[in-house]
Formats: sequence, structure tokens, C-alpha cells
Amino acid sequence: MKINQLEYYDEEYQWRLAPIDLLENCNLLVGVSGAGKTRILKSIYSLKAIANGASLNGVSWSVSFSTKDNHQYLWTGKFQTKENLTPIDSDSEKEESVRILEETLQLNENIIVERTPEQIIFQGVKTPKLSPFESVIELLKEEDIIIPIKEELDKIIFTDSERDFDKIWRLPVSVFKKHENASLSFLKESDLPIFIKLAILYRILPEEFAKIKKTFISIFNNVEDIQVETLKDEDIPMALSRLLQEATIVSIKEKGVEKWIDNISSGMFKTLMYISELYLSPNDGVILIDEFENSLGVNCIDRVTELILTDRQSQFILTSHHPYIINNISPAYWKIVTRKGGLVTVKSAKDFHITESRQKAFIDLINVLQDEQEDEED
Repeated sequence: MKINQLEYYDEEYQWRLAPIDLLENCNLLVGVSGAGKTRILKSIYSLKAIANGASLNGVSWSVSFSTKDNHQYLWTGKFQTKENLTPIDSDSEKEESVRILEETLQLNENIIVERTPEQIIFQGVKTPKLSPFESVIELLKEEDIIIPIKEELDKIIFTDSERDFDKIWRLPVSVFKKHENASLSFLKESDLPIFIKLAILYRILPEEFAKIKKTFISIFNNVEDIQVETLKDEDIPMALSRLLQEATIVSIKEKGVEKWIDNISSGMFKTLMYISELYLSPNDGVILIDEFENSLGVNCIDRVTELILTDRQSQFILTSHHPYIINNISPAYWKIVTRKGGLVTVKSAKDFHITESRQKAFIDLINVLQDEQEDEED
């Protein structure tokens, strides 16, 4: 799946994203703090939520996307806006649902579904009365023509750079048994947590795990080997034996050091999880990464940036404030985010006449952002 264009409006918060055109491989959103970069990523991720039945107050959207078999889709819709929407009751976190007022779904310019407040027309036929709170993709997900659309939207992945990973986790034997014959493509498409995917990969597809290990070692040159093993009984204190039953831990072996080290640094562990997420994300997916330098040390940024730029299957939409990252990604991939009031606009570097020379482009970018911020303040 590749998102070609997105337009999004949240009436409740009076926030509008003007139509944004996206490149099929890498898009680096740059702009001053508060311009709306993170909000854009969350808007894209909300499309997946809507496709899975979420009801979002005051939201309307229009997204065009394409698939690897060259099908072109256009999906638009609008939820009603309710003032002062609150949870149904004080003991429930579930919010009151809002109705979808209109929705259309097109395939190669042919209308598949058209929805009004009164009816849903699916391939020219009026459907029985269906829930007014859920998208047509969720309601009709068992239909042959809708199944691939749902599968594509489920490939939108939000990678949280602020997320803390536990260094010890449980891999129940039942989970491993269920997936012991899994293929790499199945693991990538599954919704298993990344650390579970990694542990299963280590056990059943060692040649694929070796690729992750190779990348990790290229970043941490002092590391000779990695293992992802279940803790042995003799390594677990008696008092924690039940708690740590079936516990899995990552260990490394450093060059010139005989013993394996299981108390690796948080930075090292996060980097391993990060590489694993990139490697084990769905093929042809849309990968959203907010300020991805937050989880990486200086020695990791180069290599992970290279991984992203050389991935020709996935579409990456990133944000960053880090000058090193911005300078090391060609201005051709820059998407410059500016905001005036509640309107967010995204343009390419060419639209601002930013030079293609990397040495001068960053200075041009700073000047553009300063001018835009001054205009916003005026």
C-alpha cells in the first residue's frame, strides 16, 4: 500500500490538513515545533482505526492509495460532530459513538460503496440496515472486494520512538507451538508484539534472524553475537520462578569476552527492537515514525537512516528535528509543514525553491521556517 494523497479535518478541534501529496518510498516531515507533524502521522494512523470500526467525533477524510497490483482506491467519509462528547458512564472509558454522515469507496474510479445518512449502496444494491457508527470497510469486511482494502489499511504501522520495551518478556510455549511453522511473510503480517516476533524468528528462521543480527553488529562493532533465549531454571531465583516462567531475554557476546551478557544497555536493546520493527513490518506497508532519532544513539542514526532509504517496498513517513538526519536525507524527500491558525499545509522543497545542494539546502530550510513562523505570529 502507498498513500498518494490525504486530506483530513477534525471539526471538534478545528484542525485541517490541506491535501498533501506523498512520495511512494520516503517522506520526511520537517517544520517548527507545533506545526502539526505528529498530528499528521496520527491522522494517517486514524484511517486504520476507522477501517476497523472506530467512531471519531467530528472527523472527515479523503485518502487515495494504491496497491502493488496497481489498483487505485479513493476513500472518503465524514462523521457527525457532537459537542461536549463524554464517556457513556463514569466507570467506562468507552466514548459515545458518533454517526457517519457520508462515505464513498472507489476502485479505479468505479464506485464500490456510496453512503448517506439514510442508506448504503454496495455495488449498486441497497444493503439491509447496518450500524451507522462504523465504516463500510468494517461493515462489509467479509466481502471479496473489501477484504484486500481492509488488509491494505491494516498495514499502516505507527512506530513509537518513546516506547519503553521490557528486556524480559514471556513467550508461552502455546504461542511458540502455534507459530513454529510460520513463514517470514506470515510473521510480518501478524499483529504479534515485535519482541514476540523476534523470539519466534530466532527459533524457527535463524537465517532471517541473522540479517537482523548483522545490522545490529554493524552498529555495535564490539558485539560478536546475539541470542534470544528462554531463561534456564537455574538462572531464575526461586522467589521469582513462577513470575519468570517461560521468560525470554536477549543476551550479547562481546568480542574478547568469554561470558554472555544479558544486562545490555537500554539504548542497545531499543536499537535492536527498532531494527526488528523495520525488518518485521508488513511488506508494502506504511510505516509512521515520529522523531525516530529519540530512540537511537548517535552511532545508530546513520545506519537506520540508510535502512529506511534503501527499503523499496514500504512507504515511510517520518518526522525529525535532528539536523544530522535532515542533512542526510535528500531535499527531494522533504515535506515542509507549516501552519496558519488551524490550517496545516505540506509542500515539497521545490515549492519553496530550496536548492538541491545538501550543503545549502539546510540553510534554505531554516530561512523558510523562520519566515513562515514570523508570518504565523503576525
